[in-house]
Amino acid sequence: MAACSRKNLCGVSICDGNEMKVLVITPSHVYPPVRGFQVMQCRHIEQLAARHSIDLIAFGDPDGKVSGIDPIKALCNAVEIIPLPKWKVAINLLGGLFSSEPLQVCLYRSKAMTEAVESRLRSTSYDAVICQLTRTVQFLPQWYRGITILNMVDPLVLNYSHSLAWRPWYLRTALKNEIARLRRYESRQTSHFDRVSLISKADVSNYQVLLKEASFEQISYGIDTEYFQPVASVDRLPGMIVISGNMGYAPNVDGVKYFCREIFPLIVEQVPNAHLWLVGVRPSLAIRMLENSKNITVTGYVDDVRYYLLRAMVSVCPIRLNVGTQTKVLEALATGTPVVTTSAGNQGVCGDSGIHLYVADTPLNISNRVVGLLSGHRWNDFAENGRKFVQDNFQWTKSAEKLESILNELATKAVAK
Repeated sequence: MAACSRKNLCGVSICDGNEMKVLVITPSHVYPPVRGFQVMQCRHIEQLAARHSIDLIAFGDPDGKVSGIDPIKALCNAVEIIPLPKWKVAINLLGGLFSSEPLQVCLYRSKAMTEAVESRLRSTSYDAVICQLTRTVQFLPQWYRGITILNMVDPLVLNYSHSLAWRPWYLRTALKNEIARLRRYESRQTSHFDRVSLISKADVSNYQVLLKEASFEQISYGIDTEYFQPVASVDRLPGMIVISGNMGYAPNVDGVKYFCREIFPLIVEQVPNAHLWLVGVRPSLAIRMLENSKNITVTGYVDDVRYYLLRAMVSVCPIRLNVGTQTKVLEALATGTPVVTTSAGNQGVCGDSGIHLYVADTPLNISNRVVGLLSGHRWNDFAENGRKFVQDNFQWTKSAEKLESILNELATKAVAK
């Protein structure tokens, strides 16, 4: 235990006193964070660094750099970047085709990362090690006996299994093979961790059935409700509907195609001026082709999704994959934008339909809920209730506090032994 003196992302001095020393191993890290697990690890580091010393090891580009890493360096005691060039990933992929281990693991094979982690564990007395995602488990030495936590975030086994029905036929065999590999790998590895965390309560329940030897915890996702908040000076645009998210992510692509094919025409019949905005990075060809349709705009990457959320009358999450927590739902609710979602989209959110948001699963019911909100029916109720729901249940401070309480519990047990 030692004293630390660093600054948070606002430049305020933090952490003076006793602390735990924690090593975080992650497959990638950028700032500002883009992907869900990157956002989660960044916010957890920001919160934990106020009381503890954090060392971070992450993969970066061949020059050993990570975009925008400097703010994280201000929070961490040490940041080490391990190169993983594209040629190495390609070789790993080729080798993975002939391996019995998951491709998700094989793609990240790295002698340099293995040696870097082992060197730190031998030279530094850490109170705990946190592995981000299953693909980093391979870098934790078998001889290590300290406190360990695996943050799986969204489990790929459930992701792939639940999406098989609407995946292209030519991918299903490969996905079934990867599911089998992941299940074998995770059944061997997860029992070695003191805790395995997932962001959804439903995912915890499902995975406890699959991996009976592992000890699971739910650590919820969070939203920055100061960043995502209503702005009274911004006018809502009549008829504006938004669907946000990564438009190259297969479950999002499926949901958008389903909405545009089965639901949006029913809405336009009743609200001719309805206009759908598809907002998000890397739109697939199928998404880009939708812009040829009347009343649909595809933005691609945007600097700030709030611009669209704050102007929309309704945010829709038509996703059919019931895994994890839909961040897009939380962001919309936090900005005071009423949400209509499927049961799958609400699974990790657990909002009360008719109070915090609307949950509907048939094209007719979804279209009717959207039309009602476009007409203003109970719009203010949902705007207020939805934001309060996120404030009460999805703050990053609460998420980090849960992680910290697990660390403290495990540390206390370790001392008592």
